[in-house]
Amino acid sequence: MRLSETIEEFNKVRSFRGAKMTTVRYDRLLRIFCLCMQDPELEDIDLPHILWYFQELERLGWKPNGINIVAIAIRKFFEFCNLRGYRTFNEQLIPVPRKEFNIPRVTDIETFKKILKQIPDNSPRPHHIRNRAFLLLLWDTGARVGELCSIDSADLDLKKRTALIHTEKSRGRRPIRQIFWTEETNKHLKLWIEKKEHLQKLFKFHDPEALFVSISKCGQYDVRGSRMGNRGAAEIMRMLSNKAKIPVVNAHSIRHSMGRDTVRTLRSNSAVSNVLGHSNLDSSYIYTMLWGEDLKEDWSQVMKKRGNPLAAAPKSAKGFPRMKGRQESATQGRLRPVVIKTGKYGRMVRQ
Repeated sequence: MRLSETIEEFNKVRSFRGAKMTTVRYDRLLRIFCLCMQDPELEDIDLPHILWYFQELERLGWKPNGINIVAIAIRKFFEFCNLRGYRTFNEQLIPVPRKEFNIPRVTDIETFKKILKQIPDNSPRPHHIRNRAFLLLLWDTGARVGELCSIDSADLDLKKRTALIHTEKSRGRRPIRQIFWTEETNKHLKLWIEKKEHLQKLFKFHDPEALFVSISKCGQYDVRGSRMGNRGAAEIMRMLSNKAKIPVVNAHSIRHSMGRDTVRTLRSNSAVSNVLGHSNLDSSYIYTMLWGEDLKEDWSQVMKKRGNPLAAAPKSAKGFPRMKGRQESATQGRLRPVVIKTGKYGRMVRQ
């Protein structure tokens, strides 16, 4: 059986599991692998071919985290082949490189304002109305791009400013979660929905129930209004970042910003998990690990309480009234009792 035919079978089985984005990623990586292997018979592929492929990826500049995803995809594929009874080697022999930890990019509110400023105010163009509503909803919810793109217009409760969305990476513990947004974002969502309903009267939409859709006409098809995907959202972020003349901001850095602010406000992994929709609490730990100015601020607060061992002791004040009696008679935490001699008019007289 050809490698390409087995990949097609593998993708069909994966698509029924519901992890759409993971299936698309595996499909892309396996097709590249099939092209490099020149689409041989499945039984002809052995472990040395896999190791050679990883070495070539490393030689061409792939980062360890990228090779890690490729190795996982190939291992999953050969696991499927063994379960199907095809004659191939044990998939557990395929090495999976350890992922390197990278400090996540975080978009602060000033950077986000620069991006939002590139969209003209009160513009009647549907692209501008849609992009502004999408970015504001992304900032308020910290949701994944795929989760926002999967929302239908009927899912929104504009009166209560909330919606139930499907958690994209759920493994069963948290299949859906609730999101909220501000009144300002709600106003722009209403403007976009009104504009979309107006466009639907003029053009035929491919996905009329989708909240965020493409607007431009496709050259191959006489249909508009396809559901927006990750690539479309990434293109919006790239275009606005270039206009603002700043490094390209991706949507996931805005999600990290929501996670960081949640930790700084509530100091709880459970809160981060609830807000961002993590199916595993381990995914929330990265947000509790502070760095940069946030870490320095916490460190400064701790050092204020610990004190400086090299700081000089405070000097005693001069001219304080003398005590009557022995010094040991003073009680800790209270002012020491003193006797002050006064003159005829109540002025203090030196002893």
